[in-house]
Amino acid sequence: MGRRYNLCNIIVVLGVFLGILGSCSTGVNSQILLSSHKLKMFVDEIPNIPKVYGYEVVDGKAVSTSLTIGMFQKFWKFHRDLPPSPVFAYGTSKRKATIPGPTIEALHGIDTYITWQNHLPKKHILPWDRTIPTAIPRDEEGVPTVVHLHGGIDEPESDGHGHAWFTKGFKERGSRWSKKTYHYHNQQHAGNMWYHDHAMGLTRANLLAGLIGSYIIRHPQVEDPLRLPSGDEFDRVLVVCDRDFHKNGSIFMNSTGNNPDIHPEWQPEYFGNVIVVNGKAWPYMVVSRRKYRFRIINTSNARFFRFYLSNGLPFINIGSDSAYLDRPTTSKRTLVAPSEIADVVIDFSKSKSSIAVLSNDAAYPFPSVNHSLPDSIPPSY
Repeated sequence: MGRRYNLCNIIVVLGVFLGILGSCSTGVNSQILLSSHKLKMFVDEIPNIPKVYGYEVVDGKAVSTSLTIGMFQKFWKFHRDLPPSPVFAYGTSKRKATIPGPTIEALHGIDTYITWQNHLPKKHILPWDRTIPTAIPRDEEGVPTVVHLHGGIDEPESDGHGHAWFTKGFKERGSRWSKKTYHYHNQQHAGNMWYHDHAMGLTRANLLAGLIGSYIIRHPQVEDPLRLPSGDEFDRVLVVCDRDFHKNGSIFMNSTGNNPDIHPEWQPEYFGNVIVVNGKAWPYMVVSRRKYRFRIINTSNARFFRFYLSNGLPFINIGSDSAYLDRPTTSKRTLVAPSEIADVVIDFSKSKSSIAVLSNDAAYPFPSVNHSLPDSIPPSY
């Protein structure tokens, strides 16, 4: 039986339309690539990102806890019509590993300890140019990784220095590696961060492979009086990135460098033509006519997003990166650069339509190309 939608609901299609702004040359035979036009938009519902808690409640009081989160190779389904893709993913087990990784929810003032474990194979699933300064194991086997909490204010030993990398089972370790378990103090403002791989010379490839995830610090005494939308249904993380795929479903990353005589495979930027939100290509979401909070994280390599809604609803901007704004601001568009986070509220009760398309009109590379995007055409339901 097909899913029924209440007529009072709104279908938000997270299209983040691209438009074609000049050439996005790949330097490879296009026959091996899947054209983004072959993937029908808005056929997959956006998934809820799994959540793990960086604290425990004992006798009614929040206390510190320890987590173990691994990095695994597995297959991931980005789209209904795309074959499963080999990826690297964070999770508490291989079965539970997801793209993006689990949202880690911490409490202000309560320490979180995480042991990051590398379960990745001997060979990378994407091109790895070893002519640039990069993490290279002595036996040249294994994928180096190290986790950086982007926006975190913590001790250097837990910051994920590029040379603090390690391979599977900590068999080989970089010159700055010092310990297996990272300590996150969570003493900073309530807000949003994200964690990702940070290995020297491999960050780009490891992030493209899937090693990304969100991290939230909550401070109920400060946040509850703000009366913001709350709960898993109305407070949503949106992890946004761009990707391209081969016809067999594998993630495309150019294997020819832009200066191949010096660096055979290295490219300064990556632009994909498929927009992925919470691990799904161009998903949709059903919302009620009420306020929702969206924590939008741009995990793209180089793409900027300038978001707007096709039904004209404004963004109520309440936070940026890892902290709240002094006061809310309202805008019709919001610009989010790579690695930036926009914390917004949208009031769907004011919508005059039953469909809203989250669209993008940022040029790429930003802002050097200034062409108009074609009009976004939402699907009919």
